[in-house]
Amino acid sequence: MEHCIVYFSSSVSQFQEEDLTTILQQSRQNNSESGVTGVMLYVRGSIIQVLEGEKEIVESLYQRIEKDHRHYEVVRVFSRPITNRLFADWNMGYETITTSQLEDVKRTVSLDSSNELPDQAKDHIILKTIKVFYDSNRYN
Repeated sequence: MEHCIVYFSSSVSQFQEEDLTTILQQSRQNNSESGVTGVMLYVRGSIIQVLEGEKEIVESLYQRIEKDHRHYEVVRVFSRPITNRLFADWNMGYETITTSQLEDVKRTVSLDSSNELPDQAKDHIILKTIKVFYDSNRYN
């Protein structure tokens, strides 16, 4: 069964370009080997990441991410089965977004997501919001 996890986190310090390059190279290689796809959006220390793949693999990856010393305040905002991957062709897509765009995402997707919306509505809001922000920044 395909599964998707979306999380927000904060980096311990702002990543430099070489830090991001290293993280992305490692993620792309590991994700390719395990069949995980997704995208990471980064802005001034704030991260939004989508992970897609087999449930056990995605859950295991998320647990490693929670323990990663490079960031903190890891908050899962979405976790459920999916029928189609939004980022099926990307082992790990990446974009940097502006601070105001990040705040728009945080306003759209409440971090207190445990009981405010039915699962189907969360699916549309979270994944479509992240995809829209990716698409709007892909060519900038």
